[in-house]
Amino acid sequence: MNDYFYGWYFRCQGQEGSAAVIPAVHLSSGKGSCSIQIITRKGSLYREFPISQFRINRAKGIMQIGDSLFSRKGIGLRLEAFETEAARSSIGKSNENKVTVRGALAFGDFAEPKYDIMGPFACIPGMECRHAVYSMKHTVNGELRIGREKIQFQNGMGYMEGDSGTSFPDQYIWTQHFIPGGSIMLAAAAIPLAGTSFTGTVGFLFRGNREYRFATYLGASVIKMGDRELQIRQGRYRLQVRFPETGGNILNAPDKGKMTRKVREDVACKAEYRLTYGKQILLHVVTDKAAAEYDAVLQITRRAF
Repeated sequence: MNDYFYGWYFRCQGQEGSAAVIPAVHLSSGKGSCSIQIITRKGSLYREFPISQFRINRAKGIMQIGDSLFSRKGIGLRLEAFETEAARSSIGKSNENKVTVRGALAFGDFAEPKYDIMGPFACIPGMECRHAVYSMKHTVNGELRIGREKIQFQNGMGYMEGDSGTSFPDQYIWTQHFIPGGSIMLAAAAIPLAGTSFTGTVGFLFRGNREYRFATYLGASVIKMGDRELQIRQGRYRLQVRFPETGGNILNAPDKGKMTRKVREDVACKAEYRLTYGKQILLHVVTDKAAAEYDAVLQITRRAF
């Protein structure tokens, strides 16, 4: 396989702040490398490593990049990284531009989804990007130090997912938020498949140990995707997410295996979530602690047909 990427996404939220940690491996035209990204409200950091620094045991769910470890049990970070907007590669960067990152985070038991979030689409070969959700919610304890910034997590909340394929979708919106007793996630994207394309969606509401699943393969359709808003409909369910403002920090994303695309990631943004079933309101949350990831699609409107 010439062009390929595989990455995990850890979101950690505590009383003192939020952070996203993203380890990944990427191959393009036969050349490989691996990377670690760390994003907080204050900024984003990126460090690229030679492919020889990458190790993974998928059966045990353990990934190692350099001196940093990632698993279902927690994260151990030990690296020097660079501000993302200035860092295309660690090669040639001066010591004065480095930011020291150290951290040890322990995770509680994962609340796993009932089945693969991709459903039957997980069996289709040649998809541009495959999404996975490993934990809808778990506890986080520990400390993360990024330069002079310190974030402590005491009975914090965590979420883990992953992506693999060749490239991120051309247009997409993703959001996740913790609610009392659970969490919510929703994503929509323009998906190329077999010479055509469609707007697909996956998501869930996890509350009180019950999972509500929303997905194209369950009949969900994207009503609106843009203008800082995402709306889907599945039977009598309607899920709407609004973002009063957009911002976030730069995230390096894969494009044909290379981490050259720039998108936006906000680990703590304002958002409004509203889920209804007919006229019944099942969930209505207004927050300033949501996570969102997107490209320019938030500034345009795309409707599914």
